[in-house]
Amino acid sequence: SLSIFKVVHPIPEILILGCGKYVQPVSPELRKFIRSTGMKLEAIDSRNAASTYNILNEEGRAVAAAVLPFGVDS
Repeated sequence: SLSIFKVVHPIPEILILGCGKYVQPVSPELRKFIRSTGMKLEAIDSRNAASTYNILNEEGRAVAAAVLPFGVDS
């Protein structure tokens, strides 16, 4: 559950959502929830999600990731 972001401090500035092998549309409800926490959402395929997370983390950005296995379709 993403409700953990209601209690984690500091709140990450961005959530990288790895959608599996292919990018999938994110529901309006999920986008609204993520916005309500103050985070930005980036939905991309899982392979690029891992790379993007690592780059942002290396830059010292406050980033979190929720990633499905690459072979999975969400």
